Amino acid sequence: MMAGSPAWLLRHELRLAWRTTGGGRMWLLLLFGGALWAAVHFAAWGMLSALNRLPGGQIPAQAVAIAGGVFWLFASIMISQTVAHAVAALFDRGDLDLLLASPIPQRTVFLVRGIGIALGACLLPVLLMFPFAHAGVVVGRWGLLGIYPVMVALALGCAAAGIALTMSLVALLGARRAKTVAQIMAALIGAGFFLLSQMQNMLSGSARAALSDWLRDEVQPGGWLGPDSVLWWPVRAMLGEVLPIMTMLAVGVGSFWFVVNLTYRRFVAGTQESVAGGKTRSTQSTGPVAFTSGATQLILFKEWKLLARDPQIISQTLLQILYLIPLVFLGLRGDKTSFMLIPGLVMITAMLAGNLAWLTIAAEDAPELVGTSPVPIAHIRWIKALAAMLPVAAVLVPLALWWLLRDPFGALALVVCCGGGMLSACVVQIWNPRRGNRRDMKQRYKQSKWMNILEAFGSMGWAAAAYCLNGHWVWLPLALALAASAPAAAWVLGRRVRAEGVLA
Repeated sequence: MMAGSPAWLLRHELRLAWRTTGGGRMWLLLLFGGALWAAVHFAAWGMLSALNRLPGGQIPAQAVAIAGGVFWLFASIMISQTVAHAVAALFDRGDLDLLLASPIPQRTVFLVRGIGIALGACLLPVLLMFPFAHAGVVVGRWGLLGIYPVMVALALGCAAAGIALTMSLVALLGARRAKTVAQIMAALIGAGFFLLSQMQNMLSGSARAALSDWLRDEVQPGGWLGPDSVLWWPVRAMLGEVLPIMTMLAVGVGSFWFVVNLTYRRFVAGTQESVAGGKTRSTQSTGPVAFTSGATQLILFKEWKLLARDPQIISQTLLQILYLIPLVFLGLRGDKTSFMLIPGLVMITAMLAGNLAWLTIAAEDAPELVGTSPVPIAHIRWIKALAAMLPVAAVLVPLALWWLLRDPFGALALVVCCGGGMLSACVVQIWNPRRGNRRDMKQRYKQSKWMNILEAFGSMGWAAAAYCLNGHWVWLPLALALAASAPAAAWVLGRRVRAEGVLA
């Protein structure tokens, strides 16, 4: 393999991806993943065998529509992943300035990086879809081998869309702002199909009935969503039809090649801008700084400003809030089953507050400086916890007010149990603080497993308490005991850390 060739550079990209994923420790994951993949093969064989036993062996129109919906769901997830990977390639890897200064052509660097983005985004769909191609060979449906070219076209097409979106944001907003907006966009795209799938739960009964009737008519032959619709050409391509396969390949490969050739210069400029750090800020003094507010207000605004600056935090928090929206709409319907949503709301709000509390307390960038301030460190940590809880409470208050008009006791249970879950998650961070790195927010559950287990116990305890308030009063003391066990254990385990006054 010639040094500097696209294949050589792609091999380097794959090697880096392997190291990032876990390297040698991945063999255990591959073992379990292989067993799971074998199970998917068996399930695919069973489904296709059952299909062959149908009269004529034809796929029903509804099945085509469902398969098409699953395809576009995968496409939306892959586009969100390619946007996130493009942001990482442009801003976070830190090696592009070295690659672009090498004798390797810049177009080749961008081409290989784009292929790496496509490979990273298509991993899950490939693992789920390839077993159907293999099972199709066993049961005599050779046309299902069309899944292979469709997955190639899908990966390259989604990579082209993700790169084009990211580069457009860089051109419009600059590198720094594009990073924030792109990560938020990735979260929105990834959750979009989930929210669409929950649309029926958000509508009234008459609207749901009208939507069901419309969908039933449109999935029939000749309808907008019928089996002959252009929307389902990817499904027909996976079934082996030649024209859809050629169209998919032309769109996927062509769009990828077009985007690579059109945007690689903008990619190089965006890389140089991200390395240079954008515009240089003026260092001229504007006069003495006067602190006119108290410590509580200063710390609150400081923590909120840091949270608002971090695109990773914004995107992940926004994603969690988006998944909360269907539960909110179910609660707004105000029927008798809405009370059963409170335990789920308790778990989600506690998780949100726990993540933010970890960022404000454990992921403090200058813990030694904070520890030597004239304000007691315990007081500072409580203010930081308040900074974590208030944004989540602001999202919860409108729902609680609406619930108050429909079910005052339900509103009380919502406020008390969600507030208890948030407070429990924050208290665990206050009473047993552990040092973390805000850049590794996704890895926080691996950094302090016992503390995360305590957070989970506290959240589950308050969720169980909310469930017991719906008529299961006999179990309420046990649920409250479980909820109280988490802060108590954090107090006992964190005595040494609190005595030292700095993060462990």
